[in-house]
Amino acid sequence: MSHEPRDVQVTLSATPSERTTGPGRLHHFTLGRRILRAGGVFLLFVLLAAVLIPIPVIHLVGIPLMLLLGLVTGARTLGREARLDRMHLACPKCDARNDLGGGLGLPNATGPFDVTCSSCRRGLTLTIEA
Repeated sequence: MSHEPRDVQVTLSATPSERTTGPGRLHHFTLGRRILRAGGVFLLFVLLAAVLIPIPVIHLVGIPLMLLLGLVTGARTLGREARLDRMHLACPKCDARNDLGGGLGLPNATGPFDVTCSSCRRGLTLTIEA
């Protein structure tokens, strides 16, 4: 499997007959890349914990909390196989623009993923097709 970004078709559907489709770009992560990303996220939380050291009282709870959040977020990042570049698709029900993609990534490369319309709050399904 190639690990270069590839062009895909992204579909946002409310029902099988109500859907919008648009082009997107999907990045697959190798295991090594996923480990580096997870380590980077954990390191960020360690740095945030270090910033809390000189703050009285808050450091008693803040430092362990930052380290715990770093472990949890790093583990979640490790499980992300792919990332969809930030894109916009209209809701098939209300035609409102929805921001999709970006963030820490997706648990798999094809979906389906449950999303919510940012305007009408309807449940939508996001699928990615090669």
